Amino acid sequence: MTFNARIEPYVLKIGQPFTVFVNDAPEWSNKTISVQIESSDDIEPLMMAMSFSMEIGDDGMGSWHHASGFEIDRESVVFVSAAGIAPPFDPSSQQPPVAPELVYPEFVSMTALNSPNTASDKVVDLYLDLQRRREARFEQPLGTPGRGSQFRAAVFIEGLLITQPIPTTHGVVHPQMLEVHDGDLRDLMNVSLERLRWPGRVNDETWNQRLRRNDFAVFEFPQIWAKDETEADALAMAETDKLVLTLAYLRYAAPRPIMVALESRTPQHIRFRNLREGYTGNLIGGFMGGESSREVLRVGGAVTAAPEVELYVNLYLEARREKQEDSRYFKLWAVLETIAINEVPDGAKVFLDDGSQWPDGGTTSQAAPRVFELVRSASLAGREWPDGGDLYAFIRTVYGRRNATAHYGRFIPTDPVQQVQSKWYPWAAKTLSTRSGHPGWLWELDRVVHEVVGSRIAENATAI
Repeated sequence: MTFNARIEPYVLKIGQPFTVFVNDAPEWSNKTISVQIESSDDIEPLMMAMSFSMEIGDDGMGSWHHASGFEIDRESVVFVSAAGIAPPFDPSSQQPPVAPELVYPEFVSMTALNSPNTASDKVVDLYLDLQRRREARFEQPLGTPGRGSQFRAAVFIEGLLITQPIPTTHGVVHPQMLEVHDGDLRDLMNVSLERLRWPGRVNDETWNQRLRRNDFAVFEFPQIWAKDETEADALAMAETDKLVLTLAYLRYAAPRPIMVALESRTPQHIRFRNLREGYTGNLIGGFMGGESSREVLRVGGAVTAAPEVELYVNLYLEARREKQEDSRYFKLWAVLETIAINEVPDGAKVFLDDGSQWPDGGTTSQAAPRVFELVRSASLAGREWPDGGDLYAFIRTVYGRRNATAHYGRFIPTDPVQQVQSKWYPWAAKTLSTRSGHPGWLWELDRVVHEVVGSRIAENATAI
């Protein structure tokens, strides 16, 4: 069967009352139906606007009045997209209600919303105009069209379940419908069990049932203009980073890029780059490298005995996992500040090694002086600070970089807005250079955090 429906008046504004009419539906006579209204604008081609119940008379016609109108504030068109009868529902049943069997209207009658210049007989023209504006909004080129060569990129993402394509400014987020099985992990486990001389092996069928994954997506960037592959890759990955953050929030997920495919158009050539970060930990083995039962018992005992130590180690682990440089500065600083808040009393004056007070009368009620006192109290031996400076310069510098990230998302040395931040910009700028022979500011900050956390582990380690 089919039916016809319309929303009147044909031109509405937000909050304006309207009436929905259904007719030519004799099969629904004397029944209650569920009606769906969808909208279309210059961003979304289709989006659910509302649903409601309507009584159909014995003549196959019905109406429903909504006094408070639509809450949509964007210029759009609205229309009845479907209707149907829901099967009877037993409230005592453990099963959820069954969705209605939907029927679609024979003709889609559109109503303009928030478009005062649209005449009632020109709503279809508005719909087509919204479609054109939508197409212009999405899949815009990365880079400057006509400058350099053309590329396209596909970035593969894990830890992100997408069920429908999502157009974005520079491309499309695609669902990955194939199920992936962790075959390599299964093989690794079987080889490990064999070396341990355990008789058990992974059952392939059970493994495939329980460890199949569909939390993968593909970010496609079909138009990239760049001077070379390096620039094209950088443009694609910068946009990828934005989408990862956006979808991590929207999908309550923890996505990460794992591989990028970059194709040049002239000449046609494709290359792949693995984005999974390699091992970044200690390369030294044996006792000196932390491979010691005694050390495992010592550190594990401190983590178990003191919840705050467990927190510090967890925060340090999260900072170590961070690949983005500015965010890593921020997270490493957060470890030190968390410990300092717990352990350094507020309100104390802070004096530098030359006997002078912290500039502007800084006290331990402020972040930088408080962390300074924490690190100084840790008595870090044999320190060679970056650029030949001292602990004070080190704290001010990494705190400046932290402030740039906290206030502006990341440190942009050429940003005039950041350049006028005289309290921290000159210090943050120091992180861009290092004296020859020193690994650098971020490396040093990582080592300082590791040693400060280590001192808290030592204080809470139980006797073995």
